[in-house]
Amino acid sequence: MPCQSKGRIGRSSLLLLFAVSRRCPVKKTAPEHTRRLAGAAEELGRHQLAYGRRVSKAELFARIDAVDADTVKAVAERFLYDKDVAIAAYGPTQGLPDYNWFRRRTFWLRY
Repeated sequence: MPCQSKGRIGRSSLLLLFAVSRRCPVKKTAPEHTRRLAGAAEELGRHQLAYGRRVSKAELFARIDAVDADTVKAVAERFLYDKDVAIAAYGPTQGLPDYNWFRRRTFWLRY
């Protein structure tokens, strides 16, 4: 899929729009990151830790293209839905809601 979106995306595809719009920046920065020796070493280490081997550019781009709305939804449900939150604030905190206000918002029915 090219980086420019052609045509209209369906109504219920806010997640799909997010998934598609994030693909292009990731694909564009991947080759730039490995031009430096430190970037290449970091990528090799990341691939070794995540996959146990070095991943080719073609496979990496195929994995990026495989991300769709269902994948984004599954990840959001796994890591965000009904989870405890950590709150950090800097400056005046009088208007900051309490912990329970934030916690209640992690289990809304969103889908």
